[in-house]
Amino acid sequence: MVEKFRKIRLRYFSRKDRKLSTPAVLFLLLLLIPGSFYPQPINRKALFLGNSYTYVNNLPGLVAALAHFAGDSLFFGSNTPGGYTLGWQPIAHATDPVSLAKIHEQSWDFVVLQEQSQIPAIPILRDSCMIPGSQSLFDSVKSVNPCSRVLFYLTWGRRYGGIQCFVPNYCSPNFTDFNQMQDSLTMAYKMVADSLSSWIAPVGVAWRLVIGTTGMVLHDADDSHPNLKGSYLAACVFYAVIFGKHSHGIAYTAGLSPDTANILQQAADSITFGYAAHWNLNNDIPGAAFIPTLSSGTLYTQNLSTGAGSWFWDFGDGQTSTLFEPVHVYSASGSFPVRLRACNSCFCDSVTHPVVVTGVGIQTPVNEPADITPVGPDESGIITLLNFPGDGTLFLYSAKGECTGIYPVHSGKTLVPLIEHGMWLWKLSTRDSKIAAAGKIVR
Repeated sequence: MVEKFRKIRLRYFSRKDRKLSTPAVLFLLLLLIPGSFYPQPINRKALFLGNSYTYVNNLPGLVAALAHFAGDSLFFGSNTPGGYTLGWQPIAHATDPVSLAKIHEQSWDFVVLQEQSQIPAIPILRDSCMIPGSQSLFDSVKSVNPCSRVLFYLTWGRRYGGIQCFVPNYCSPNFTDFNQMQDSLTMAYKMVADSLSSWIAPVGVAWRLVIGTTGMVLHDADDSHPNLKGSYLAACVFYAVIFGKHSHGIAYTAGLSPDTANILQQAADSITFGYAAHWNLNNDIPGAAFIPTLSSGTLYTQNLSTGAGSWFWDFGDGQTSTLFEPVHVYSASGSFPVRLRACNSCFCDSVTHPVVVTGVGIQTPVNEPADITPVGPDESGIITLLNFPGDGTLFLYSAKGECTGIYPVHSGKTLVPLIEHGMWLWKLSTRDSKIAAAGKIVR
């Protein structure tokens, strides 16, 4: 069965979503990642708010066991009364005093929200209960800790589809099979999570993959709740999402055969990491990126970070900066690791580029053989760039590396305000944004 599973092309989204279908090579590449190769241990705290789909087979406990065997740890809480919803009164987590109290118990890393299994597939209840209930719970979570993540538990369709009635007169369309109902559930959870910029644990989509490629039965005898295989697959997805690590290779199998556990782990990793952006994973983490450019012992930085509001630079020589694009002058030659840490109000990302500084104190143009030299400003405030007759942009920096002005250059000349006496750093870029020269001005 394992070999059969590996060879089947992955097609688990709706036929309408062919652009999301992925070739088997993506899945096969994931199989090559050793399950035992993990970064340092991670500790997480998660609160599960749901119903029987969460408490059957103790889903939070399965996730915690996977984490333990991987060297990580999960502290969890839960409130999962049977039949509970996110927004349908009087059985709504949004107004339930136990659920609200548990939200306030800890500064949770994740609060998992699971809607009643039929409501997302019934448009009138999705719009009148699921959406407002999700918004209310989201607000409650963020009021306690703005950095807690709301994580939606995307569940699965009934084994044979059919008409789903939450209460009389509130029914779904007549779904022809599991896949058609799964399409409806996936659309509903994706719509709600996108509206709140929240993460999704794509359990139901992983179910679709396993059922469609192996024929494995994941439903219990009632064709609704999960059997142990279904819950274990859900746990693998949650482990991958919460810890950002592959579940494949974790020794814990919950009593399932190693072959079965292996298939479920692979499916969870493929769905989670193969489409991480689709599930909004890491959408709240800034991306640190920059381009370093050296000239005569002076480092010029081009900050390409996204989603950040503060920056911390370490130039590798004991000097640091919190400017957006600082300029740094090295006092000695050598190899230096330049590290940028970019942060928003909750999370940070970092990147390091090594730079090799040579010829400190020697003025050398960066990309031009000619010796481009700024002269001036004259009494009219004009700086002339000798040996550069073209157009571009002149950047001026203070001795501390702070940008003080950006000036257009036309035919080798630019107009600048009065420059005070002292040392100034400058950089000249061409019309296509390539650095032509850089250096120092001492007045």
